[in-house]
Amino acid sequence: MSSSPSLFKQLGRGAASLLSGRHLILLVLGTGFLPFTIVVVHPNELRIQSFFSGGGCTRPVPDDADSRAPVKANSLPHEANTTTQDDASRTPAAPNDDDVRILIGILTLPGKYARRHLLRTVYSLQAEEHPSLAGAVDVRFVFCNVTSPEHAVLVALEIIRFGDIIVLDCAENMDDGKTYTFFSTVARAFSSNDTRYDYVMKADDDTYFRLPALVSSLRGASREDAYYGLQMPCDAENFYPFPPFMSGMGYALSWDLVAWVAQSELSRRDRVGPEDLWTGRWLNLAGKAKHRYDMAPRMYNYKGSSPDNCFRHGFVPDTIAPISESDV
Repeated sequence: MSSSPSLFKQLGRGAASLLSGRHLILLVLGTGFLPFTIVVVHPNELRIQSFFSGGGCTRPVPDDADSRAPVKANSLPHEANTTTQDDASRTPAAPNDDDVRILIGILTLPGKYARRHLLRTVYSLQAEEHPSLAGAVDVRFVFCNVTSPEHAVLVALEIIRFGDIIVLDCAENMDDGKTYTFFSTVARAFSSNDTRYDYVMKADDDTYFRLPALVSSLRGASREDAYYGLQMPCDAENFYPFPPFMSGMGYALSWDLVAWVAQSELSRRDRVGPEDLWTGRWLNLAGKAKHRYDMAPRMYNYKGSSPDNCFRHGFVPDTIAPISESDV
């Protein structure tokens, strides 16, 4: 993937010849924000302010003693004990399960300002209606290094205003390691017991979560070795029988698995490919994710005018997350 020179390289190498007059005006106005941008968005100085409230997670999570164990490349896919959404909803919650903490990272692009503002509105309205979400869910928008001068200034202003953006140290991509970089960056940024989440979720920017339903469904789930989402392939007879994985529309890993992804040579080495399929591949090969939660039919593609199938259908009353028809 080719990309334009970074903003900082442009500033050091004859930026005047590369930028339009409009860009120069934006750069002059944004000069005071550039140091702020470097400090806030660089992964080594990552600061993620709470979208809904301040404070961090205090639930201790044991270290994964086998995180550096060798993995055989020809291992058979791990046959996990998959739990359906009905089973998960019937599982009794442990006494302290009300303090479940979830980080949702919405992978998107710097230029999708309107989409981010729409999602902020959707989730802030839910938080206002359900105050308990303030201690449960943090929502972040995630993209790679910002190389456009105009976007660099506008994103800096957006960070100041909302404080809900993570900029990863990578070239923008979809299936070239961005998800791996997201999980490994979060694992480093929240490595202490005081800041760890119970679950970290990767989501697409065309997926809309009903946060109360999401939190409720995870309260009864395991906090360790857990993999949650819409399991694919959902119909082995009509779809190619890939080893099981959770659809990229939105899937969550328990914290121990996020930490494992960051440390594992398997995930570091084998990260280029369809990101959702590859995440499932890492876990299958390593024998991880013994607790799997398939949330069909509550997570799905909204069918619109398309025919029904195992992952696309109309609205259901207890929906957790649909993808909008226009984005499918």
